[in-house]
Amino acid sequence: MINVRDLAYGRIGAPDLDRMEEFLLDFGMVRADRTKNALYMRGTDGDHHHLHVTELGDPVHIGMAWWAKSEEDLEKIARAPGASNVHEIDEPGGGKRVTLPDPDGRIIEVIHGMEVAEDLPVRDVIINDGKHKFARTDLQRVSANPGQPSTVKRSAHVVVKTKNLKKFNEWYQSTLGLAASDHIMAPDELSNNMMTFNHIDAGDEYVDHHVLLGIQSENAEFNHLSFEVADFDDVNTGHNFLQSKGYKHAWGVGRHVLGSQIFDYWRDPWGRIHEHFTDSDVVNNTHEGGRWEVNVGLNNQWGPEFPEDFVDDPHLHVL
Repeated sequence: MINVRDLAYGRIGAPDLDRMEEFLLDFGMVRADRTKNALYMRGTDGDHHHLHVTELGDPVHIGMAWWAKSEEDLEKIARAPGASNVHEIDEPGGGKRVTLPDPDGRIIEVIHGMEVAEDLPVRDVIINDGKHKFARTDLQRVSANPGQPSTVKRSAHVVVKTKNLKKFNEWYQSTLGLAASDHIMAPDELSNNMMTFNHIDAGDEYVDHHVLLGIQSENAEFNHLSFEVADFDDVNTGHNFLQSKGYKHAWGVGRHVLGSQIFDYWRDPWGRIHEHFTDSDVVNNTHEGGRWEVNVGLNNQWGPEFPEDFVDDPHLHVL
């Protein structure tokens, strides 16, 4: 029906907003606003009021929000089955919104016109490699204070499990305009897919390799939210800081095969995974995706092996 512009934010629940805010600050976000019943966190990029919403309540994944390109697109998506009318967002940041359920019943928000904020400063880095040496006059100092969080810039992608991957992909591609990047084959049924990476369809403009990953499963569950950070040093700075704070590590640091991003995954106090990543592949409408065996799709180019509990029900990992 429309082509969304990008992922705006994920929306989850937590029974303790103070504890959730502490984790997200340690993860590298900044508070945008907070009400009696919800917490709104932002990154350094100012083209959004917030990139993460936590509602006071059970520790569940509620849904995700997507940027519409125009208010006219909100009118179009409001005609989709189960969609609400276009309405004002009665939350910090404002704007307008349409809500509708995806095939697994998640609440999908399509938004436009939210307030923007000023960019926050981020360290500018020049990297020397074995072939290219730059006239870097400043000494390479990651931070004046080594014991600090990463610098979260923007909301990057979301990964969820679905009961029907084919139906899931068809809905997101036909309703929100996403496009498939790559598939991972089911190991016991090579004619079927076990996972699909989807990207924003922005025509010939380059975008991240994936903005949504669906995983075929018996249950429709949440897996993780991903956020781009400043650079490779920033991934490792955040890793050391979260480790020093005693948070539960989920996987990393490593570099994926599909998407190629450098990644590091951490669990929040209720076991939900949040990812730092940098240096992703980018694709456009000329990208020719493939179907990959599991040992390729879930492997790394370098880094620790895929942990078996990574796609478990997050409630098994409450800290």
